[in-house]
Amino acid sequence: MVWVPGAPGGPGDSPGAGPEVATLERPAPAGSSSLGAAAASPPPWPGPRSPASCPAVGGSPLRRAGWAGMAAGTLLEAGLARVLYYPTLLYTVFRGKMPGRAHRDWYHRIDSTVLLGALPLRSMTRRLVQDENVRGVITMNEEYETRFLCNSSKEWEKAGVEQLRLSTVDMTGVPTLANLQKGVQFTIRHQSLGHSVYVHCKAGRSRSATMVAAYLIQVYHWTPEEAIRAITKIRSHIYIRPGQLEVLKEFHKVTTAGAAKTEIHHTPLT
Repeated sequence: MVWVPGAPGGPGDSPGAGPEVATLERPAPAGSSSLGAAAASPPPWPGPRSPASCPAVGGSPLRRAGWAGMAAGTLLEAGLARVLYYPTLLYTVFRGKMPGRAHRDWYHRIDSTVLLGALPLRSMTRRLVQDENVRGVITMNEEYETRFLCNSSKEWEKAGVEQLRLSTVDMTGVPTLANLQKGVQFTIRHQSLGHSVYVHCKAGRSRSATMVAAYLIQVYHWTPEEAIRAITKIRSHIYIRPGQLEVLKEFHKVTTAGAAKTEIHHTPLT
């Protein structure tokens, strides 16, 4: 990866101001089942589940108590994410200003279309639109996370940018398969128009990295492991949780099956 002279985030700019430019290549097969930095962390708490996604509650009192416990756990996780939101955001800002090896860039360009990063603060709007050609933003945050620091959908629209919000709980959340499909199709549509898309969560490490991995799986026909390694090579501090890896495997399975059906449908008869 090399800095582009004069590009934001290069030598002499303020820490975290801009991305590195990298060539995206199919990563070499891993020598083990490890996904490097993306899978080195311990398993997280179970991801949240909405009541609508759970089987109908019935049966024994013990079973009903079990579902009630899961719902309470989900609420507890969401509440904890709210409590820890600003302290962890300040940590992200702090790492963005640190010099040397402790420094973390605010965002990185993954390929000619996608940028992966932390919150697109209002002060970044002009740079993203003019310098990075961003015309689409995928927001993986819940609404409270972006209310005060980021553009609203109307403000993005005024700047000529379309926003897609795919709310996912911070810290423990796993994007749904349906939301991954929505985000990938949104990105591909903007790609066809020659636009760039900024994909973000709070720190650009987990929720948004999962979305970008899904994009790479569909567009480059990579496995989830290949997609994660490719992102890690550019943005080394991403963290794909086990639950997020599982939904990426499901996305890959569905995408592969769909591609196979299309290929069979278009194969001429001999």
